Amino acid sequence: MGKRILVVEDEKSVREGLMEALLDKGYEPFGVVSGEEALKELRREPWALCILDVKLPGESGFWVCKKLREVSNTPVLFLTAFSDEANVVRGLELGGDDYVAKPFRLKELLSRVQALIRRSECSGNRGEGGEGEGRDSGGRKQYWRSDRFRLNLKNRKLERNGEELLLTPKECQMVYLFMEAWPGAVSREELVRAVWDRSGQYIEDNTIRVHVSRLREKLGSFDGDSYIETVRGTGYRWRAPVER
Repeated sequence: MGKRILVVEDEKSVREGLMEALLDKGYEPFGVVSGEEALKELRREPWALCILDVKLPGESGFWVCKKLREVSNTPVLFLTAFSDEANVVRGLELGGDDYVAKPFRLKELLSRVQALIRRSECSGNRGEGGEGEGRDSGGRKQYWRSDRFRLNLKNRKLERNGEELLLTPKECQMVYLFMEAWPGAVSREELVRAVWDRSGQYIEDNTIRVHVSRLREKLGSFDGDSYIETVRGTGYRWRAPVER
C-alpha cells in the first residue's frame, strides 16, 4: 500500500488529474472538496502529506492549516492561484511547508511531494532504542544538547525542558543543520539543498526568511535574543553552545 496523501481541491478536473498522477507514482491519494472535510480527515487518521488548495468553498486552506498545526505536524503543500507575495507568506507563516502556484507543472509538483514526504520520514518517530542514556548500541550519541534543548538524532525530535516541541519536518531539519554546523553558520544554499531538496531556482529568499522567523518564534529566546542569528552575507547560525 502506498503512502496516503490527502488532496483538498474543489475543482474536479484538477483534483482528479492530480490524484491520478499520484496513483501512478505509487501513492494512495484521497480527495475532498472543502476545508471542513479536510480537517475531519486529517484529525481522524495519519497522512503522509496534505496537498491543500487555498481557495475552497466555505473555510479556506489557510484555516485548515492553522487548525491542523494545533494538533499535528503533517506536511502541507499549498496549491495557490494567488501570485502576490502576501498570500504566499501567509500560508508559510500559518505552518505550510511549501507551495506551488497554479497553473503548476506536474513534474515539479510531484518532485516537491516526494521531497516533503522524505523529509517527514527523516524526522518521524522511528523508536528510541539505545543502550543507556545518550548512547546507542554502537556507542554513538543519540542526542545533542544545547541550553534548554535536546535533539534526538534518531527521530529528529526536539525537546525543550523535557517537553517535545511541535515542529514541522522542515523545522526539525533546520534545527539539525544549525546544531550540526555550530559554531559555524549554515548558508542559504545549504538550507535549500538539505531542507527543500532542490537547486534553489524556485525558492525565494522570502520563503526561507519566513520559515526561519516561524522557527525562531517557536524556539523562544537565548540571553534575550533569538537562538538563530542572521550572519550577513552567509546565512544563519545557532547561537547557544551545542554539546555533540
